[in-house]
Amino acid sequence: MLNGPPSTIQALPDSCIGPVLRFRTGQRVRIHFLDSLPEPSIVHWHGLDVPADADGHPRLAGGPGQRYLYEFEVTNRAGTYWYHPHPHMRTAYQAYHGLAGMIVVSDPVETALNPPAGDGDLVFVIQDRQFDGSNQLVYLSGMPMDSMNNFLGSRILVNGLPSASRSLVTRAYRVRLMNGSNSRVYKLAWDPSTPMTVIGTDGGLDVGTGRTHRHHPGPP
Repeated sequence: MLNGPPSTIQALPDSCIGPVLRFRTGQRVRIHFLDSLPEPSIVHWHGLDVPADADGHPRLAGGPGQRYLYEFEVTNRAGTYWYHPHPHMRTAYQAYHGLAGMIVVSDPVETALNPPAGDGDLVFVIQDRQFDGSNQLVYLSGMPMDSMNNFLGSRILVNGLPSASRSLVTRAYRVRLMNGSNSRVYKLAWDPSTPMTVIGTDGGLDVGTGRTHRHHPGPP
């Protein structure tokens, strides 16, 4: 952070993925991107309405040591979005190795609903990964079928951590879930005695749409 609210960047302790970026509708954002990789890269703000020169198109990717300046105003309504690399033919590889993270946008409509905030607003990025004998990330095995079907890892990470767990107290929590895997689809379940209210899906709240439901799930 060079300037602005300290809460804009929420680090994920001991994580190999990027921090959570928290914006407000109407906020002006300036991001300095420095490519410290040994190959070209650029970052795309997935789901955000931004000008073309701030969208992270592959044609904007610079080489090692090059910088790119993003400037845009957050015009999206409250919702959960994410950022990831967007260089030509290297998006999946770079995202797999950690260049990705969640974006959380809030607005006055959401604030008026007084949802759980602060420590009560939980973010979980779920990813599958493969490790070698030296505990290093492995992307694809070199077999043609892996490339055709994309990548499936044998270990499930949450917020970049294996065997992740979180101690909670008895209260209402807001839980934001993001599938950050390259191709795996997940079926999630929770204790059937614990009710869950779905207040939003991809990119926004369901306020006023008739799509807010209360779920009492059965066994997984």
